[in-house]
Amino acid sequence: MPLLDARTSRPIDEFGACFTQRVERVGRAWAYLPSARGGTFTDSGAHAAAASYWLQVRPAAESTQLRLFAGVSSPPVDVLAAVRECR
Repeated sequence: MPLLDARTSRPIDEFGACFTQRVERVGRAWAYLPSARGGTFTDSGAHAAAASYWLQVRPAAESTQLRLFAGVSSPPVDVLAAVRECR
């Protein structure tokens, strides 16, 4: 189950630029793994990542679907804040 299941009216590229700026500002590692159906932002495998996250971004009709998964039961606060700011 995702910790967050939301949508944004921003295209993936615009959301991604905002999201990466926000997570970099708080010192959070990130990588983008593109796929045929959008992609995933993650810090999985990053040195000193306390709890990995996976933020799936997928194009949807007139919007972008955002689904956040994490290696812990509660969402990483800084990643969740970045998603909310960039939506």
